[in-house]
Amino acid sequence: MNPIWAYVKKVERHLPPARRVEVAGALYATLKARKEAMEKAKGGKATDAEIADMLAAEGDPVRVAERISGAPGEPELVSRYLASVERHLPRDGVLDVMAELREALRAKIEATEDRLGRAATADEIAVVLKAFGAPPVVAARYEGRMQLIGPVLYPWFWPTQRTALGITAAVYLVLTALRSLASDNPIQAMLQRIDNVIGIGLVAFAAVTLVFIAVERWGDPVKLFEKGWDPKTLPRDNIRKPRSLFDSGVSLFFDVLFILVWLKLVPLPNELPLRDGASVSVVLSPAWSVVYWPILALALLAAAGHLHDMVRPAWSRLGSAMSILGHAGALAVVWVLFQGRPFVIVEPRPGTSPEELERAIRLMDSVLLVGLGIWALVSAITLGIEIWRQVKASRSAGGQAPLIAA
Repeated sequence: MNPIWAYVKKVERHLPPARRVEVAGALYATLKARKEAMEKAKGGKATDAEIADMLAAEGDPVRVAERISGAPGEPELVSRYLASVERHLPRDGVLDVMAELREALRAKIEATEDRLGRAATADEIAVVLKAFGAPPVVAARYEGRMQLIGPVLYPWFWPTQRTALGITAAVYLVLTALRSLASDNPIQAMLQRIDNVIGIGLVAFAAVTLVFIAVERWGDPVKLFEKGWDPKTLPRDNIRKPRSLFDSGVSLFFDVLFILVWLKLVPLPNELPLRDGASVSVVLSPAWSVVYWPILALALLAAAGHLHDMVRPAWSRLGSAMSILGHAGALAVVWVLFQGRPFVIVEPRPGTSPEELERAIRLMDSVLLVGLGIWALVSAITLGIEIWRQVKASRSAGGQAPLIAA
């Protein structure tokens, strides 16, 4: 058996069940990277003896399990803090970094308790964490990359860029859509103006970059970004990485656009051209009238969920419950629609032959059949993932927050 894998299996037996797979996998990746670095340095394959020495230096499997998963009784705020730092770290060597940070924080908290002569309260632990640094700043100390934007500002650079680009694009698209409504063909008018969004996006990107460069050169990044940071606001559930404001904002924009289209406040062309002088008119069949209000309710629920993600980007039970309800409802809607086929009614325009009409009917029905099938598949997968995350959060509730965020 692979000696590294055998060693990891020994460590795995002593890890908490709720986080066993993630932590063991990260440990294996760390040890494998360390072996590859050793082989690269010596210019040849590592011997069994060299690998055994490397594993012996790592330590006793029981002690290693305690070190990388956190000691029993670790303050909840410290676990939340470490999980937030870990989200910003590269996967290679993450366990070594987390173990080092855990030991450093434990030493600082113990020093505080020795000075006070009693156990530290949550407020006093928060003071220690605040002095230690905001999670992105602490993680940046281990990045070691050379860049125009320094390590303190860099963790905020790309999230700020995505947010700025998302807001700029959303505002521009909304204004363009409103202006296009006045034209005879709003979709065509909007498509003709949409190219300008690239130029506007480049301007927004350049503006944000210049602001970051200015802060890096003439400001104090540490004081600027750590001044208002409060450790108590760290997310309690680290089941997945927080959603970016850009992703949530774009999703919310399309939710609102769909709601406007569904309410017929934004008209869509329903004519399908087949050839010169031949076209058909496509309208939804009566099957859709049965699910009209449920679909509107699901769209509003999706918009509320994405708005919730913008306010609370970290995974939460409320957001997950909204997602579960939405995707379960989507599956029910698809089931009802499949009972009421055909999905659309296709009416010929003058000059359209019966063969062309039949072909158009098959085409539209097939497109909607595939589209609804994909929607059902995505909903089923997402539903399963969110239920699994709820179960995982429940199992972790009695202990510590997961070390490795999903």
